[in-house]
Amino acid sequence: MRDLILIVFLAVAIVATLKRPLWGALVWIFVSISSIHQLGYATATLPVAMVIGLCLLVSILAHRSEFHFAWSKPLIWLALFTLWMNVTYLASFRLEENYPMWERVMKINLFMFVVSGVILTRKDVDLVIWALVLALGLLGAKGGLFTIATGGTYLVWGPGGFIGGNNEFALALIMLIPLIYYLRFISERRWIKNALLAMMLLCAISAIGSHSRGALLAIAAMSALLIIKSKQRGILSLVAVITVVLVLVIMPTEWFDRMKTIESYEQDTSAMGRINAWTMAFNLALDRFFGSSFENVKFEYFLQYGLSTETALMQGPHSIYFQVLGQHGFVGLFLFLGMGISVWRCAGRVIRSSDGNTGQGARDVMLGQMTKASIVAFAVGGAFLGLAHFDMPYYLMLAISKLDQLTAKKQQAQLSREGVTP
Repeated sequence: MRDLILIVFLAVAIVATLKRPLWGALVWIFVSISSIHQLGYATATLPVAMVIGLCLLVSILAHRSEFHFAWSKPLIWLALFTLWMNVTYLASFRLEENYPMWERVMKINLFMFVVSGVILTRKDVDLVIWALVLALGLLGAKGGLFTIATGGTYLVWGPGGFIGGNNEFALALIMLIPLIYYLRFISERRWIKNALLAMMLLCAISAIGSHSRGALLAIAAMSALLIIKSKQRGILSLVAVITVVLVLVIMPTEWFDRMKTIESYEQDTSAMGRINAWTMAFNLALDRFFGSSFENVKFEYFLQYGLSTETALMQGPHSIYFQVLGQHGFVGLFLFLGMGISVWRCAGRVIRSSDGNTGQGARDVMLGQMTKASIVAFAVGGAFLGLAHFDMPYYLMLAISKLDQLTAKKQQAQLSREGVTP
């Protein structure tokens, strides 16, 4: 039955993609983030992403007037970062070993530029946010209910892909919470507002139910920024209080014991494994200008550059920063950080240039603030997870950079009407 539902969904998605490129872009975002096809048995082996991607390209060719690509500063940084990753891939001289992840990352980054070309209006920007929220919000709500029902005894796992693990899924949900809050802010129907409020709460519970210490730090940083920056501090404070109360009531003793290990990381094997991986990546980058390309969690690298080999193969690079540093060197890290700073500045320009007292201006300001909160969650939580190539932050980058462009055009048009030279 599940396979049948998924096949019908994919068939409808393909038809929608062929009818209009924007719908194809939204389907691409939804499928790539949620990995929904992996929830079935037969659909898990189907080349769903390839089919949707090809249909999207065909749709763009058939509806060329609905595609217009425009460079933005974050996209320039992304292009430079993508080119540099190709350089480090070729410089690794281990093309076959690095090929699977290289192909995956290149496909993701290529379609970032494709998707950017079909996001044309302010409404399109909101639809991208809706696609991100629906892709993970429903799964997060399910995870929250599961945590409540089981008393937090069992871990909440992700749907697959980059966020198949409990820690990775938790960070994705924490990044999603500000976007859910934004959609609640712009929604007019009360039942939608209430549903989104419940989704926010359940996603927070689901993230906590992952037993991820990094997620706890990320949700604390994100929540603090949300409450400080938002004008609706009452609702956010209420959600925070309810979440804390539910944690105190529901979560088992094992959860509290695990969270306490943040203070005594020297005695925790997992924490020391992270430090070992970070040391290895830093020393490797010092020794190799181009890094080692995508696959560098190898025993030989830990033997040469790490502190020890006891935790050499523990779950990857453990940090977006050291992941990029070890894989693509200091140049790669510079480009990666430059892209993030550029997205932050886009959000800042949207906030400064929008009138927060008007309807549309208030929406723009809110999306800018929520984008910053999501970036903070990714920056803090990502310090402990190897999610540098996870596509959700990149789609958020496309949305806010397009809004930045639209806001700038609106200002220029207004100045022209007033006879002022910008």
